[in-house]
Amino acid sequence: MSSATGSGRPRGRPSEGAREALIAAAHELFLADAYDEVSTAAILARSGISRGALYHHFPSKLDLFRAVYEASERRLIERIGVEVMKARSPFEGLVAGARAYLRESETNEELRRIGLLQSRAVLGWEGWRAAASELGLGVVLALATAAIEAGEIPRRDPGTLAVVILGALIEAAMLIATADPAERAAARERSEAVIVDLLEGLRR
Repeated sequence: MSSATGSGRPRGRPSEGAREALIAAAHELFLADAYDEVSTAAILARSGISRGALYHHFPSKLDLFRAVYEASERRLIERIGVEVMKARSPFEGLVAGARAYLRESETNEELRRIGLLQSRAVLGWEGWRAAASELGLGVVLALATAAIEAGEIPRRDPGTLAVVILGALIEAAMLIATADPAERAAARERSEAVIVDLLEGLRR
C-alpha cells in the first residue's frame, strides 16, 4: 500500500522548506509585534504551513522564537565580520567589531526589536546566555583570545574578558536601542566613545 497522499507527498512528513518558511513568517511577525502579541495561528497563516509541520520542527512558540533570534544573530555576525576582517590586527578587529555592533544597534530595527528588546525577556537569562555563547560571545572570545596571543593586551582569562566586553557592549547597545529615534545617533556616539576607551584601556 502506498504511503503517499493524493497530492503525492509522503504521509506524516512535513513539506520541504517548512522550517525556513516558519522562521521567515515568525521573523516578520516578531519584528512587528512583541512576542506575547504574536499567536501561533498568525504564524501559521503567514507561513502557510500546517500545525503538524510546525510542531514537528518547533515543539513550542518559544523554540521558534529561539530559532528566529539565532538566525538574526548569525546575519548580524556576518555583517560585523566583514568589518572585523578589514582590521590589521586582532585588537583592531575587536574595536572594529564593537563599533559595527553599536552602529547596527542604532540603524538595524531587527537587532533592536528581536536581538536586544525581546531576546533576553523571552528566552530568560539562562536561555539567552546559552544561545549567545554559541553566537556573539563566541566571536568576542575568539577576538580577545587572538589579541592576547598576539601580545596586544595583557594575559587575562579569555572567557571572563569576553563576557565582560560583551556585557558592556550589550548594555551600551540597549542605551542606543531604547533612546528616542531622534536621539539614537547621539546615544551611539556617546556609547561608542566609552566602549572604545574601555577597550583601549585593556592595552595599558
